[in-house]
Amino acid sequence: MKPLRRYGIEVGKKNIFEGAIYGVAGMYALFEKVISSYLRPYNLTPAKFNTLMIIKHMGKKSGLRQIEIGRRLIVTASNMTHLIDKLEREGYVERVSLKGDRRVNIIKISKAGSDLLDKVWPGYHNTIQELANLMPQNELRQIKQLFDKWTTKLSEKNVANS
Repeated sequence: MKPLRRYGIEVGKKNIFEGAIYGVAGMYALFEKVISSYLRPYNLTPAKFNTLMIIKHMGKKSGLRQIEIGRRLIVTASNMTHLIDKLEREGYVERVSLKGDRRVNIIKISKAGSDLLDKVWPGYHNTIQELANLMPQNELRQIKQLFDKWTTKLSEKNVANS
């Protein structure tokens, strides 16, 4: 696996696990670089984009509890608060206290946030498609199946939730 040599990793029979783990991490880093480059002109990061997507498509008109957004993105409460603060300052989301419990924040997407996603989505989708199209369809199916299987096994061991 030549790409892993840049990390100083020689993949052989004895350390194939490193090849798998670092290979996944390396792919994520490369994907994030391409996606970040696409989002930059819109003053968005992948974290901001994903947050807005969750709020718009899962929260719909009623919004989502801030803690629920954090769970879906797998981020800490303090990081989620910081991210929501930024999005609120930029006018992309609205934070509303839950009626009867002001400790709970409901986050709703604003018209500006929804319009931004509508503008960004076609190019984002094309970028993702271009990345995927670097591999043949049958191999993409195999990759998806392997990641689904691996994710299920990790979840069963409770690794992902600890």
